[in-house]
Amino acid sequence: MKKLISCMTLIFVSFFAFSILLKPDICIKAALTGVMLCGNVIIPSIYPFTFCVLFINNSNAANILKPLNPITKFVFGLNYYEFSLFSLSLIGGYPLGAKLLNESKSHNANLMLNYCINAGPAFIILAVGKGIFKSEAVGLVLFLSHILSSVIVAIFLRKKTVYEAPKQTKITLNIVENFVISASAAADTVIKICALVILFSCIGSYIEYFAHYFAPLKLLGLLCEVTNAVFKCNNILIVSFLLGFSGFSIWAQIFSLAKNIKINYIKFIFFRLLHGILSSLLTLTAIKLLKISVSTLSNNLTFSPKIFISTPAAALSLIIMGIVLTISLSNKKYAGNLMEDIV
Repeated sequence: MKKLISCMTLIFVSFFAFSILLKPDICIKAALTGVMLCGNVIIPSIYPFTFCVLFINNSNAANILKPLNPITKFVFGLNYYEFSLFSLSLIGGYPLGAKLLNESKSHNANLMLNYCINAGPAFIILAVGKGIFKSEAVGLVLFLSHILSSVIVAIFLRKKTVYEAPKQTKITLNIVENFVISASAAADTVIKICALVILFSCIGSYIEYFAHYFAPLKLLGLLCEVTNAVFKCNNILIVSFLLGFSGFSIWAQIFSLAKNIKINYIKFIFFRLLHGILSSLLTLTAIKLLKISVSTLSNNLTFSPKIFISTPAAALSLIIMGIVLTISLSNKKYAGNLMEDIV
């Protein structure tokens, strides 16, 4: 099986390389779109939240949830420490949940990975809701549907046997050290995300190109990279599904960050599909109950890098990415050693 996967991957990468040689202009335009998307959407919406979540997690704030231990065990089959990881994944944005689980001592990390993958509130409410549908209220509906889907899956997967929470190590870091570590770790995570967003932006563009000759490839293009996909879609139910499904780019990020977790890939894919379907159904229900006009949900918006080229936004995007890269490279070794002490 592994040989078959390796062979198919080699064939795909070879075909991708041939496509770049055949149509280099597609790659250049797609890469530029990916860079601008990272600078104007990914970094502003993910990096600050990632920093906050890591700072809170490094502070052993999970101890605050100890009184809720009986409730979290009964409802989710999780101890208070695991519930804290779940809670942080709900607001941190994907793939932060995978990173937290990978560095945790949870016995249920492989199970929790099926529902600790969520888009962050800044991305859904502001970038998707306000950016695409011109309504923060629509973004809030999408976010709540997305989160509730994770909660439903978590309850569905709950186990009767609950492990005790691991003993939390005593914090030896001062606020400044924690600040630097969290900023560095968040930068490292976001840089990896941006790299894959740019790569899958290129892959998706070639899929769109060949979809002119083979129409079913259009669906594959939407499933490739969620950020690009939602900006090309004007249907709220499809957008809701894509946010839950997360896309192949996010999957790649999750698998790279969850090296210490034994992943059941078939189960993972099943629950990504289930999450997407549940999100769409909950969004549809909210639309009916709140009587949201369908006309407000149909904006033929296509993300294009042209609106950012030769503008302050483009310069700001590159400056932000440069700062993030500098923080990551300058503190990576220092942060890595201290993180090992924490976990």
